[in-house]
Amino acid sequence: MRLVVLASLIAAQAASGQLRAAWTDPAHHKAGFVEVQRNVRLHYLDYGGTGPSLVMIPGLGNTAHAFDDFAPAFTDKYHVVAITRRGFGESSHPDDGYDTARLVEDLRTAIAKLNLGTVILVGHSIAGEEMNRFAARYPSEVSKLVYLDAAYNRIAFDSLLTEAFPVTPDIPARPDPTARDTATVEAYVRYVHATRGLKIPESDIRTRYRYDGWDEEITTAYRSIGAERPPYRAIKAPALAVYAVTDSVSQLEPWQRTDREHARGLKELISGVEAAAKKMRNEFKTQVAKGEVLEIHGGHHWIFVSHRDQVIAAVRKFLEKP
Repeated sequence: MRLVVLASLIAAQAASGQLRAAWTDPAHHKAGFVEVQRNVRLHYLDYGGTGPSLVMIPGLGNTAHAFDDFAPAFTDKYHVVAITRRGFGESSHPDDGYDTARLVEDLRTAIAKLNLGTVILVGHSIAGEEMNRFAARYPSEVSKLVYLDAAYNRIAFDSLLTEAFPVTPDIPARPDPTARDTATVEAYVRYVHATRGLKIPESDIRTRYRYDGWDEEITTAYRSIGAERPPYRAIKAPALAVYAVTDSVSQLEPWQRTDREHARGLKELISGVEAAAKKMRNEFKTQVAKGEVLEIHGGHHWIFVSHRDQVIAAVRKFLEKP
């Protein structure tokens, strides 16, 4: 009788949507931890492959899983590993150690302990800070660099934006998630996908939700990572900087491009940001001795998601150059 009742209950829950199948990460990788400092471990994903070591570094607030849909495209010729910096996801969350110098030492220690040898660094967004310092300080340990909308002089960029906008443009703020949006991980995934307008890997969103909570802005790491002027002239390795370029309101995220009330302010923002960003691209191209720039118009900041195939083709072509 108890089995009959239990079976009936399970059937009722399934019919009402209360019972969900366990979600599994579809990406092929092996996960592990590497200690970089006493009581500080970094979580990494090894996607496999043989050949030169290609190490991927996510943007601020993200995890190694950010590359789950991108990294496998390189395992035919490279050994691909992605690393989550301290303070995020499954990596340790210590109270300190979030300055760029320490993060670079974390990365270097992880690379050494994983026996990756001389590496190719591929980084998204804020990872450009770590890549710049790593390449300038340890030139013999990096063979090439790929910046995924990551090569910015953030100090100069912020100054240019302040000059361009002495009065803040009238633009909308990204909608905060509602209680319903954060009630379950499935709901939060839907919220992120809807507001960003593209499919950021679900594994990354789920990992952040589980270990960091949805309100990422309160983390110590967000408050501590600072900007520094990039040592471009000290970078000797060949470097490719892929930039996402916004030309019109229609290319913005959904919550912006559908807001007609603020269309004028958004156009002003696009114009001012692009003028500053163009100077950033020129700075990289003229100061990095072996620097190359690829501009992708209409690209999202998550350029390796919004224009995945184009970025993969460009990166492979760059990496295959002697």
